[in-house]
Amino acid sequence: MHTRSSGTGRPSRGCFAPGSMGSWTLWVLLWAWTELAVASLDDFDVKEQVRQAVDIVDLVGQYIPLRRQGRMYVGLCPWHDDTHPSLQVHPQRQTFRCWVCDIGGDVFSFLMRMEGLSFPEALAQLAQRAGVPLPRRSRTSGIKQKLHDVLRWAVAEYHQLLLHGPEAASAREYLRRRQISSESIRRFRLGYAPPQWDFLVRKAQGQGLEPELLVSAGLIAPRDSGGHYDRFRARVMFPIFDAQGRPVGFGARVLPQQEGSGVAKYINTPETPLFAKSRLLFGLDQAREALRRTRTAVVVEGYTDCIVAHQLGTTNVVAVLGTAMTEVHLKLLQPLVEKVILVLDGDEAGRRRTGELLELLATGPLELRVCTLPEGTDPCDFLLQHGPEAWQSLLQNALNALDYKFRLIRQDLGPDASPHELQQALEGLLGVLARILSGPQ
Repeated sequence: MHTRSSGTGRPSRGCFAPGSMGSWTLWVLLWAWTELAVASLDDFDVKEQVRQAVDIVDLVGQYIPLRRQGRMYVGLCPWHDDTHPSLQVHPQRQTFRCWVCDIGGDVFSFLMRMEGLSFPEALAQLAQRAGVPLPRRSRTSGIKQKLHDVLRWAVAEYHQLLLHGPEAASAREYLRRRQISSESIRRFRLGYAPPQWDFLVRKAQGQGLEPELLVSAGLIAPRDSGGHYDRFRARVMFPIFDAQGRPVGFGARVLPQQEGSGVAKYINTPETPLFAKSRLLFGLDQAREALRRTRTAVVVEGYTDCIVAHQLGTTNVVAVLGTAMTEVHLKLLQPLVEKVILVLDGDEAGRRRTGELLELLATGPLELRVCTLPEGTDPCDFLLQHGPEAWQSLLQNALNALDYKFRLIRQDLGPDASPHELQQALEGLLGVLARILSGPQ
């Protein structure tokens, strides 16, 4: 609808104005459209400010050694096995490109690819680096920040209790027996949740924290009779951080003296806006530098396995959170590594976890290998008993997932396998090979 002026600065009869319900709706829509347009312009301005303020040569140079070549800089590409510098960085254009991988972009896309970040996360990091203030956050991002903050507070409360609380003596003794050092306890911010039903509830009340916020973070739960109770009690607490080092939840282990009393050995934070155990890896924030340096990720199945590996100098180790490894985990690792070695415990359950590996092998972009420990051992035990050198030797001999499947099939069939069993095994292998030959989906 076109607006006709009456010459008085007011809309003429042909214009919409807040007189009827229909015209009022149009005014609201116009206002909303204007707000969105202004916000989009603000976002565009901020992106351009950040893009111009961040020197792409300095940014790329933090990850890759660069040398000047004419008007540009060159370095070894981190995304393929590069022997001659094929990554080009143009300071004037503020762009990068590898012509072998056909990968390129600006400061945002470089950081997103190297760190596995979303665009808003990359924008926030680069804006902080450049000192450019961002527009006010959306309500959703504001809530997530509050959840990060309250989880950071809970991490500190549990950690201080483990370090200094007399009621945490049994937890400290458990960690000492597992040979987890004081330095590792501090580095991974381990903690202790006491047996009381309301330890964190009372602490939160003293800090004036809203119970609903702690419920949303998965720290407490409502009672049927009113009030709230702590989700975690009488457990060693393993804080879980996202790739950017922000707390998102906890894994919690019951103390050995309470095992077999009807309580679960391990529990995790329930699903929250921040926490989904199938989409997180324990220790990823601690391992990022080593993952980039070695281009290899070692994935174990336990928190203490990961901690002890780091403690003994193998810092490219991460752990799944009580789940099988998934394609989402590979996507988390893909910007950082070229190879993933999955270490399975030396028991029957560990030996059998292969179905998901073959799907990942067939559709994933990373080299995937499988390492099985000797019977009755886990990575923590193996590292402490045999040391880092034996651990590295074990990893170097890891089988690719297909060879691992072949070995399992041979073990399962045995010399007395029937023709039907042989046919089923062959069909299964042919199906896997077909998916591999079809390439990544």
